[in-house]
Amino acid sequence: MTDTGSSTAAGPPPENDTGRLDNASRGRIFAVIAVVVLFAEVAPLQYTMVSPAAQLIGRSFPGVGSNIAWMTIVFGLVGGAATPILGKLSDLYGKRNMLLAVGVSFLIGSLICATTSSWTLFLIGRAFQAVAIAAATVAYGLIRDLIPRKYVPLAIGLVSTGLGVSGVGGIMLSGVLTDTAGWSYKSLFWFLVIYTLVTLPLLFIVCPETKFRARQKLDPLGALLLAGGVGFALLYVSNGANVGWTDPLYLGYLVLGVLLVVSFVVLERRVSQPIIDLRLLFSPKVSVVLFIAFFASIVVGIQAFAIPYMVSTPSHAGLIAMTQQGAAARFKGLVQPDQIPVKVLGDIGYGLGFTLLGLAFHVQVWGSSVSMFSGAASGQLSGKIGARRPLLIGMFAFAATSGVYAAAHHGALVLALVGIVFGVGFGAYYATTPNLLVEASPPEQQGITAGMLGVSNSIGTAVGTAVAAAFQAAHPVRLIVAGQTVLAGTPDPKTGITERAGVFTDTAYTQIFIACAIAGAIALVGTYFMRSGRTPSTGGLGYLSDTAPEKETAPA
Repeated sequence: MTDTGSSTAAGPPPENDTGRLDNASRGRIFAVIAVVVLFAEVAPLQYTMVSPAAQLIGRSFPGVGSNIAWMTIVFGLVGGAATPILGKLSDLYGKRNMLLAVGVSFLIGSLICATTSSWTLFLIGRAFQAVAIAAATVAYGLIRDLIPRKYVPLAIGLVSTGLGVSGVGGIMLSGVLTDTAGWSYKSLFWFLVIYTLVTLPLLFIVCPETKFRARQKLDPLGALLLAGGVGFALLYVSNGANVGWTDPLYLGYLVLGVLLVVSFVVLERRVSQPIIDLRLLFSPKVSVVLFIAFFASIVVGIQAFAIPYMVSTPSHAGLIAMTQQGAAARFKGLVQPDQIPVKVLGDIGYGLGFTLLGLAFHVQVWGSSVSMFSGAASGQLSGKIGARRPLLIGMFAFAATSGVYAAAHHGALVLALVGIVFGVGFGAYYATTPNLLVEASPPEQQGITAGMLGVSNSIGTAVGTAVAAAFQAAHPVRLIVAGQTVLAGTPDPKTGITERAGVFTDTAYTQIFIACAIAGAIALVGTYFMRSGRTPSTGGLGYLSDTAPEKETAPA
């Protein structure tokens, strides 16, 4: 095989040396796909179950206050930094092997979180869990190596959006467990322990290891520079809204992250066996996809953060009643709640006061269900008409739903209906972008290229969340309680203690969704002008179009 642009490998082995299941029965093939998909859902499953319960978890760690955000920051930080390295390790040492290692780490982290009462240990557990973000990245390469090429686009679509365990089951189960009397947040982590204990052996038994190995050694300095650069940049983006964007320490983190990334690029141009071929990374087939992914992930980050926050905010009357009960509790019953005058300064007409179960049932489950089918359909369409057109539909859905939310974000029905359209875009986005990179990358660069997609997704999501938090901070709701003006929070009626999670005006969310629509529009324009993905996906042979003569041909 001729050189594919990578200076780091001798090229992939012959087709029959990868372990591809070309002669396996259809049942065997789809059993492998199903097990890989179920295992790859561990990271999104923890997200749909754990992230919405942040306030509940915070109450179990007295004194943590606003630092509860670190349970999410640590997960994104460690996962984002580790994903490209784990992707590269999967190229070198086997993709199933790396999935099993990721599963063991996630299991250890879940056990720590389920059993500890120490905030420090809890964060350590979250760090162990975080490597599971790489599961989908590694799974793309495993699918490419094992599954007959005609099924690869569909299978990647299924890996990206799952079989409903996280998108539907996780949302509902989280609400049931946390809303049930006597169950604490630890039940969420115990469920994750059980889920991993079931899927990890299934992966080992049902899924064979790919025989493909990239013929190179890992560049440890390059790996350190890449992971450090991504990590410090994510640290700044993830927590900048809390500490202030001009905080000298966090600006230092950003500068250090940029310097490390620049050093990584300089190093990769000089070493004989770089982690990633920079010509491939900066080629339009890869760089344009990463550009689109960054802005699309801003949309995902904003909507995933803002909508649950909105619907869990109490209504106008509910906020007054909760504030009165909290104030009365501090007076130890000397004053009745309805005797305490409370005035709300700011419009919170969007507030619905939903519990996690209410959020799941009334809003999230509908869009999540649609995204499942959209992902499978978009993967299948990628193999028939190319990935660009389904992605174009997805980015239009992202931009349009963000614009609609900016104009109208009141009421569960509106949120659910618009969320269904967003679900179409969500499935299309997560199914098509990995298919585009599978087509663009030679086998020996598959894991690291998919890892860079994970980096774009992680940074974009963090930026989206930070943007939303910044607009919230600029528009807090204030209360006049017995003549004293205070920031509105959500007080616990039993203790009178006000949670640090604030309440924000309708204007904040209007501005948040305007920013979201701008990011979606940029992603839409990028997709429109994208040159790749205009021909049917071949399941991993698209990169050969840049080289000639070729020994491999696309399937009929």
